[in-house]
Amino acid sequence: MKKIIIFLFITLYANISNYQNTFYCIDKDNVAIRTFKQNNIDKILVVNLNTLKTKILINHHQIPLKCNKNTKYIKLLTLSSSSPYPLQNDGITHGKNGMFITTDLCPSSKKGFEQHAYQKIIDNFQNPAPVTIFITSKWINKHKKSFLQLIKWKKEKKLDITWGNHTATHPYKRNFPINNNFALIKNYNLKQDTLNLEKILIEYNQTPSVFFRFPGLVSDKKTIDTIYSLGLITIGANAWLAKGEKPKKGSIILIHGNKNEHIGIKIFIKLIKNHKISNIKSLNQL
Repeated sequence: MKKIIIFLFITLYANISNYQNTFYCIDKDNVAIRTFKQNNIDKILVVNLNTLKTKILINHHQIPLKCNKNTKYIKLLTLSSSSPYPLQNDGITHGKNGMFITTDLCPSSKKGFEQHAYQKIIDNFQNPAPVTIFITSKWINKHKKSFLQLIKWKKEKKLDITWGNHTATHPYKRNFPINNNFALIKNYNLKQDTLNLEKILIEYNQTPSVFFRFPGLVSDKKTIDTIYSLGLITIGANAWLAKGEKPKKGSIILIHGNKNEHIGIKIFIKLIKNHKISNIKSLNQL
């Protein structure tokens, strides 16, 4: 029994060190955006220039190549970091076709998560049903059982989970003005906090995606430039359900799965029941 427990822990948890930002193409289809050691083996986090899908490979230290700029990834990366720079909801807010379900898991003191909302996705759409989860390390650390349930659904091919980056700590100061809050708090290290979230996902043998959502959807040119420098695509939303925004063709839907915004969950379940959410897609299909 002891050996089984140790084995399960090893397969779940991988030691990550020397996690660094980089950007070079390894072939005509893939760009490396991170280098690191995983259990003392050199690895790279790679993005497919055409599908936006990520994977982790052994780093063979091949000669870096120039990347083709006329690709889906480079185009979206550029678009998501271009002016103007609104204080709220910058980045990609919608696609052309289908609907994109995104759920945020910000830090929460509430026990558990909105499990029934994810179950509704599983029960009402073809499995594995695509969903992007913008997650934080603070939520993972306090809700490991819930996090492992999400991983279980992914392994069982009930959910096609894309792990979005919502920063490790999701900084927030109560009663602070919005232009000095969230990622705009003075001396906050956005770059390191973003990389830290990726590391914890890889430690759980989950692969980070190229999608990033600002805490509170609050940003400015400086923070947008930081995310661009990390090779990540900023994602907003045009259907934040708790704010009364209604989904339509191409909408990026936003709900919170951490029990901090239950009204959005109620609306979400009602929309599914009334068949108002359909043709759901992964953000990789933007």
